[in-house]
Amino acid sequence: MDTQRYDKVTQLRAKQLQPYAGKFTRSHTLSAARDTTDDTACAIAGRVVLFRDMGKLTFATLQDHTGRLQIAFRKEEVGDESYANALKFIDLGDFIGIHGKRFTTQKGEPTILVKDWMMLSKTLRQPPEKWHGVQNRETAYRQRYLDTMSNRDSFDRFVLRSRFIRAMREFYWSHDFEEVDIPVLVNSASGALATPFATHHEALDLDVYLRIALETHQKECLVGGFDRTFSLGPVFRNEGMDPSHLQEFTMCEHYAAYWDYEDNMKFTEEMFQQVLTRVFGTTIVKIPNRDGALIEADFSGSWPRLTLRDAILQESGIDFDKAKTADDLRAMMKEKNIKLDVDVSKLGRGNLIDQLYKKVSRPNITKPTFIMKHPIDLSPLARRNDENPEVTDRFQLVVGGWEIVNAYSELIDPVDQAQRFEDQAKAKEGGDSDAHAKDDEFVTALEYGCPPCSGWGMGIDRIIALLTQQENLRDVVLFPLMKPEHVVQIPNSKNQEPNKERKTKNEKPETSSSHQTPMQSLNSPSHLLQHADYGHLLPAAHGLIEAHTDMTKAHLIATGAAMEALAKKFGGDTQTWKVAGMLHDLDWDKLAKDYEAHCGSTLEQLLATIKAPAELLGDIRAHFASKYGAEYPLDTMLRKCLFCVDELTGFIIAVTKVRPSKKIAEVEVSSVKKKLKDKAFAAQVDRSQINQCETLLGITLDEFIGITLEAMKGVASELGL
Repeated sequence: MDTQRYDKVTQLRAKQLQPYAGKFTRSHTLSAARDTTDDTACAIAGRVVLFRDMGKLTFATLQDHTGRLQIAFRKEEVGDESYANALKFIDLGDFIGIHGKRFTTQKGEPTILVKDWMMLSKTLRQPPEKWHGVQNRETAYRQRYLDTMSNRDSFDRFVLRSRFIRAMREFYWSHDFEEVDIPVLVNSASGALATPFATHHEALDLDVYLRIALETHQKECLVGGFDRTFSLGPVFRNEGMDPSHLQEFTMCEHYAAYWDYEDNMKFTEEMFQQVLTRVFGTTIVKIPNRDGALIEADFSGSWPRLTLRDAILQESGIDFDKAKTADDLRAMMKEKNIKLDVDVSKLGRGNLIDQLYKKVSRPNITKPTFIMKHPIDLSPLARRNDENPEVTDRFQLVVGGWEIVNAYSELIDPVDQAQRFEDQAKAKEGGDSDAHAKDDEFVTALEYGCPPCSGWGMGIDRIIALLTQQENLRDVVLFPLMKPEHVVQIPNSKNQEPNKERKTKNEKPETSSSHQTPMQSLNSPSHLLQHADYGHLLPAAHGLIEAHTDMTKAHLIATGAAMEALAKKFGGDTQTWKVAGMLHDLDWDKLAKDYEAHCGSTLEQLLATIKAPAELLGDIRAHFASKYGAEYPLDTMLRKCLFCVDELTGFIIAVTKVRPSKKIAEVEVSSVKKKLKDKAFAAQVDRSQINQCETLLGITLDEFIGITLEAMKGVASELGL
């Protein structure tokens, strides 16, 4: 809280002026007032985002959900006292209401000349500096209101999401669909291949699950007489989180009696063409592909159709029809030297086919394409194909390497459905956590008779991310789930001998604790990446490494490369960040493993030889948080990145050295994650420090490892790996 602002609240009340109004009646939004003609009387309100005192005339800019509009206070117009109150009490961020008339300035700017004004809501914190928008991704996720109030692009993105959903609903209604509500708590997590969240219902003393799909209840609606239904809302899957997957996300699913999957493909083409035209005014949009490059996607006309078997066969030479078991398919993949990014040892045949497709085929599909006829063991709720009972009447819509829609002709045979549930239950017992759960209640419903039908599902977050060209799904979710800041602990940050007791502080450094408000952190220049520039020291840094390190040399080179890559990710100066990474453990080989002396006088002396600025020493000391956290807090992205990546680069080197080839080119993200779970491997590495990438940097562990690993592969020859 800003004490000066709070004092103004007290002073307003002393003047019998209400700092927090109950209501204000507007005659116009700001954009509507802007579009009126001169001399139009207006009652408008909004947040003050600009305030310029020019003596007897003061200009301000208000902002509301429709845009911004300039207003002008003239002493002769509002009176001496009201004018003085405006200058004294109005701060940036305040909400005010005004009455006045529109005029146009000599520079052609539409403006409202204030007749009278009132405080509507007095803010107690400083808004984001200069309204340039929240630059730190984690802050944008945790305090989305700061992001949307100061960044119009972010605000418009969420407005677009709302309008896209509205256009979808209106399209459904125009085609005689009824919207139905689906329960969130269910007895069986059915309707998709996914790991559910489990919870306990205290009143019923019953273990239940959060829904993983919107499917089975809608099919029960068809059993009960509904003809066409749709449902839109959150679903929950307790699985890995990365930029393209969230554990809570918004789904839209629909089901239509008497349709098959061919009807649903035609409906999908029509839906996208109408909704995109409604929202964007065109069916041609630019979206990012799997590599992040923008491509042009044309949703007009009829889209290509390709079977899953042909898609995999074209890209890998593997015909999964010839693999009757999962072991057969694993053998084919080994023969083709195809390695997946997941542990394939326990996957059933269906999920193994799915992972193979995602590895070799899906990334190469750019234009809107229907992928059809998935194998039966990958589609436990889909209808068998009449011509080939080993595959199902199913399709997925893929564009830019992303799966957008999943749909099929529904299985309505209760005997067949019960047997498939049994097969999935056996796969789950065998270790396949994503296998489908049994749902006896659903089978009972089918025994009463369900009409032929086709169902369809689409992730709203993913399609909005594609259409707004966002790399991370959290950028299109207003309030994504984040680990609470108050449980984040800063552990001891340096490697020690396995038998040496680690000294940790079970609380965060004082300056990054709850005593420091988010707004104070936001307004510090360093938080906005305005570091001192010491990138010119890069040649000298190379010289110091060559002259003063031996065992630590590879670690320093690796960390420098990783920091350079992270600077590109977060918008920092690449050379400055690289220097910090290269020199952060410069003194380590000279200390005879004297942990307490690290980052002390020896490091100061070494940095003095190249006339390094004090900021460099501070950034380096910040990564030794348990010792220097109070004096040098983790209050900049550079410091946070160095803190998290320090342990990771050393760990990746250790992972590389235990491989038979000792080549980092063969190391994958999945192998690093697997070793992280093995607590006996490189036991001195602090896993919790690496895992704080999510809370401190706002990125997933997979993305963090991927960035670091690729950076290290780029300097493999220097690392000797």
